[in-house]
Amino acid sequence: MEKVRFVLVGAGRAGMVHGRNLTGYIPEAELVAIVDIDESRARQSAEEAGVKKYSTSLDDILKKEDVDAVCIGSLTFTHREIIEKAARAGKHVFSEKPLAQTPEEAKKIKEIVDQTGIKFQIGFMRRYDPAIRKAYQMVQDGIIGDLVVIKSTGRGPGLPPAWIWDRSKSGGMLAEVSAHDIDSVLWFTGKKPERIYMEAKNFKSPQASEKFPDFYDHYIVTIPFQDGPLGSIDGGCPVGYAYDGRMEILGTKGMIRIGTTEGNGPVLMTLDKKAICDTHDAWRNRFKEGYLEEMKSFIRCIQKDEKPEPSVIDGFRAVQVVEYAHRSIKQQKPINFDGEW
Repeated sequence: MEKVRFVLVGAGRAGMVHGRNLTGYIPEAELVAIVDIDESRARQSAEEAGVKKYSTSLDDILKKEDVDAVCIGSLTFTHREIIEKAARAGKHVFSEKPLAQTPEEAKKIKEIVDQTGIKFQIGFMRRYDPAIRKAYQMVQDGIIGDLVVIKSTGRGPGLPPAWIWDRSKSGGMLAEVSAHDIDSVLWFTGKKPERIYMEAKNFKSPQASEKFPDFYDHYIVTIPFQDGPLGSIDGGCPVGYAYDGRMEILGTKGMIRIGTTEGNGPVLMTLDKKAICDTHDAWRNRFKEGYLEEMKSFIRCIQKDEKPEPSVIDGFRAVQVVEYAHRSIKQQKPINFDGEW
């Protein structure tokens, strides 16, 4: 297969990160069409990407266009239907995170992928970030000894769109903002959670609580792992100061830090002994290389008939962690993890 032909479903922020990568940076890919429920956005995005075909219907594109794969950047609660349509049509699927809004939906997706035998990759792009991959290899090589604590922070500068307030559609802020943090902690440990405990509050978004009393905008999750280290995840939006994505991995023989809030611009040192620098303004910039490399890997797996990673099971596991964390909030106690793994 010379080129892998894609249709992009969902031309929003995350979707067009992939759209631009497919058209501008990956010669092995061809973006054939763009689908979005907003026809105007579909048309404008197609014009930007230099793509001739656009539609509000995936069915229409699958019937008329010769495509190999579907890239999903649409809202979480649409994922299962789109994945099922693509898989039943024999198309490989790359889906943005989170996989689904509930474990039940995620399990249905897993069953569809298993039944059809398509290649599926979930968009946990931090696994392809150079610094995180290097840290992961250092852990695998035993450089810092046995793992003791893994901490991952994910904070966004602004409040996500209002649809995310509805946990039944988004899976909640933990799923939307910190799915990457959850996957990173699970990936580094390679262990099953023993129990999960979450504390969360709404500090900055009173308008969300009026309609959705269970809404939270900041949170901390702790996860002791079976025969493994302690895990910690904190996150929230809006924090205003930066896009803040960092990790810290403590071992018995050392510690690894990954990430900084500082941007790539110059640092100004003033005579009044202050250092002034830019901060990361968006996840798109902080993880630009990760987004590109994850899609390149997916394409290679299609061309070489290899299994993509992270897989549907990784997406399913992250959704399970979110579910148990929300149970913890409701019951106000740690919840023993007895879910499918």
